[in-house]
Amino acid sequence: MPGFRAVVTDLDNTLYPWVDYIVPSLEAMVASLEATTGLPRIRIVQSLKAVYTKYESNEYPFAIQESDIFQPYESDFDSFNQLVVDPARRAFKAARERYLRPYPGVPEALAAIRARGLLLVALTDAPRNAAELRLKWLGMDRLFDAVYTLPGYSLPENVDPAIRRRQALGHYRSATRVCELPREAEKPSPEGLRRILDDFDLPAREVLYVGDNVLKDMPIARDLGATGVWAEYGTYVSNEYRERLAIISAKAVTRRHVAEEGPARWPLAISSFSQVVEVLDGARWSTPAARPSPAAKRRRR
Repeated sequence: MPGFRAVVTDLDNTLYPWVDYIVPSLEAMVASLEATTGLPRIRIVQSLKAVYTKYESNEYPFAIQESDIFQPYESDFDSFNQLVVDPARRAFKAARERYLRPYPGVPEALAAIRARGLLLVALTDAPRNAAELRLKWLGMDRLFDAVYTLPGYSLPENVDPAIRRRQALGHYRSATRVCELPREAEKPSPEGLRRILDDFDLPAREVLYVGDNVLKDMPIARDLGATGVWAEYGTYVSNEYRERLAIISAKAVTRRHVAEEGPARWPLAISSFSQVVEVLDGARWSTPAARPSPAAKRRRR
């Protein structure tokens, strides 16, 4: 095994189960909108989905006031904000606080990586707003030397004045440096990792790259010569949650955040982020060989 100087890791479904948090959070927001507007659920979902499709993110934070739900109330944003947007925002936040948790052992593993004197950098396809807020909420932002994200979203004209004040005061900013990459750097483009290598003057052979998507993350490591570690556990998303996410999520958004299950595999795979530390110490983890089916066994006889 090479001597590593840095670990670069994906965030969503690598450090925490993104689907397990976003689905109930969005559903709580929709339920709040049903109660405050009296609109049917299908109408609300389709309105939000149109905005998420436009911005290619389920986490565009101003979707309600940019949806056609707001159009009949454009002359009075303050009332709409107080009676509709604010309850929905609080419902989303309450669900996020309940369901957003790191995978077991993640904070400890990140701390162990730092204790070894290695650089620790995040590379995500999430927009800056969402990635920064999640790491700050989880209390893990201080563990990273830098976080590389896709571009964040600026505040729209119709926004709660309190949010504008908090934004100006840096309330939503993480404790570590955040670098916004151009949208063209979205994975599987290698440009994000290449930028990290250049910024930190790192040879690729001295970088361990961890990600859950075997079709988007692992080719980046291969193309640049880093050691790719497939977070296979991040693909373990129930069919129920995939179906519930598809109701409100555009297909392009789902593809960005949720690795598809399929036959593709990667030789160096882990079943827990904690095993990254063991890989650094020289252990190699891989998926077990597939067991022959009963029919195959009978053919061999």
